[in-house]
This record gives sequence, structure tokens and C-alpha cells, in this order.
Amino acid sequence: MRDGDKLFVMYRRGPGNFTIVPRGALGWFQFAVWLALLGALVVWFADHVELNGNGPEFFYGIALFAIGVFVWMVAGLWWMIARAEIVEVAELMRDRQRERRKRRREQ
Repeated sequence: MRDGDKLFVMYRRGPGNFTIVPRGALGWFQFAVWLALLGALVVWFADHVELNGNGPEFFYGIALFAIGVFVWMVAGLWWMIARAEIVEVAELMRDRQRERRKRRREQ
């Protein structure tokens, strides 16, 4: 997949410091579908709490919900990063600074 065709843009500022932004209608659609999956998990948890508010089943539901949210988050990041154009912010800022210096020298 070419960088221009990728559905997300990831702005990386350092290790563990990044921002992922959907690109275009298809990127936003995939992001919305991913949020809908979280919505389904929350609805399941709400139903589980209503049915099993007291008792040991409640704690199993909390554990399953926590594991589900963790898996949802890791899988979503993995999916988006695999389909993202990666922009190194430090390189981008350095290139812009070089261009400004070059323009100043030419004046």
C-alpha cells in the first residue's frame, strides 16, 4: 500500500509518543466500526451487571470486560499502525527549519 493510499496517519514524536489520525472517509469509517465494537462490549457488560449485580459472576464479568477492552485497544492500535503513513515529527520540524534558514540566506 502506498503512503497516499493508507487510511491513517501516525505522527510519531518519540518512542511511545504518537498520535493516529484517520485519513479520508474510509479511514473514518473504519475508526467508527472499531468504536462500535467497543460499544458492543460495553452493552454486553451493562447487561451482565444488570443480571449479575451481586455474586461471584459479577467479578468474572469485570475480568472479562477488562481483558476485552485491553485486547480491543491493542488490536486497534496494531490495525491502525499497520495501515498508517508514519510521519516523524522531529524530521518534519528539522526539514521546515532548514527551509526557513535557506530562505533567510537567500534574502
